Amino acid sequence: MMQRLTPHGPGFSFIDRFEKSGSSAGVAWKELRGDAPYFADHFPGRPMMPAVLLVECAAQAAGVLWMSLGDEPPLTPLFLAGIERFRVVDAVCPGAILRTEVRLEREFGALAGFDAECTVESRTVARGRILLSRHVAASAESGAVK
Repeated sequence: MMQRLTPHGPGFSFIDRFEKSGSSAGVAWKELRGDAPYFADHFPGRPMMPAVLLVECAAQAAGVLWMSLGDEPPLTPLFLAGIERFRVVDAVCPGAILRTEVRLEREFGALAGFDAECTVESRTVARGRILLSRHVAASAESGAVK
């Protein structure tokens, strides 16, 4: 059985392998199998990974990196708190191996900012900056939506 790298269930884990690269950077890999449910309807006849899932790949890779740098217990949930300047520049198709490189840029209390770049065969497909939080906002905990 493969060790879990994130607290997500198997259907929503976008990391097969992760390696740290330096004191504040890391790389995650994910094989994008053609039978993944998101390829079936996005788009029929021309399947490609939804852009929001590329952001999720970056967020999960950043979360694994952040957890490897701190005192938090393994698989402590982290939350996506912000997406800045994230651009998708090319399609990602079934069968690709997605490589996501993340670098911690700034940590401030319960928040941390990361730069991320997703590549397929050394071709950049998405890049940007994301913000993670160690705590969910009070309104989200109560179920309220703003």
